[in-house]
Amino acid sequence: MNRDTETVGLIAAMPQESRALLRYLPEWKRTSSGQFRGIRFRAMNRECWLVTSGMGIRRAMEGTRALLAATRPHLLISFGIAGAVRDDLHIGDVVVAEKCWLLNMGQLSKAWPLSSPSEEALAAALQALQPDGAQIVVGTAITTRGSQVSPHLVEGMPHPILEMETAGIAQVAAEKGIPLVSVRSISDGPQAPLPFDLEAVLDEDANPRIGEILRTVLRRPQTLAQFRRMMQNLRKASDYAARAVMAMLNQPSPLVAS
Repeated sequence: MNRDTETVGLIAAMPQESRALLRYLPEWKRTSSGQFRGIRFRAMNRECWLVTSGMGIRRAMEGTRALLAATRPHLLISFGIAGAVRDDLHIGDVVVAEKCWLLNMGQLSKAWPLSSPSEEALAAALQALQPDGAQIVVGTAITTRGSQVSPHLVEGMPHPILEMETAGIAQVAAEKGIPLVSVRSISDGPQAPLPFDLEAVLDEDANPRIGEILRTVLRRPQTLAQFRRMMQNLRKASDYAARAVMAMLNQPSPLVAS
């Protein structure tokens, strides 16, 4: 790739995830990709476009298509938070997925191979995370609409994680022939479970059902403390994912050459 003209597109679902990245940028400017809010900045002579898509597969696909309508990136990066399936990962650990599966009706229905960061990029990300004791591992992303995955479906998978957007981004990236890297940091899991049933509090379009969340709190007031821990973990995971992404972008070759 020609570093002087290389463009990288980044997609985050939530404003918290995007804001975490902005904290590591010395300067940036607002832009838009269609209906989606965007940010433009430079890293190692690369032009970088960040889009905040919103949660869920549909919004992720729409945000990615809007980004590709505005620019033609050499590389896409999906980043943000995820949930651990097993207890082998801790809050803040970062997973770079080598494959993404779609979980549909309790089954893993389709898979997309993902691109790998270069050894230099992975080493830089690890160095950025080490002061806080977080690790970076290669794993498997499972995109869900909120439901959990049965343990037997992930047997043999390296470090499976649950998230809600990467399969949508991967589908669009595959259609356009653009490599996609997934960088996700753990915000919940067996060691720090969510205080509610995620599938029950999200509607079909991944919008939170505020009424259902309030009913959960009223039925079980002790969940307030869990909510506070959840928000702390979300902020921590968002920061670590952003830190890893910036470390990768600031390397001469963030992607394994194809």
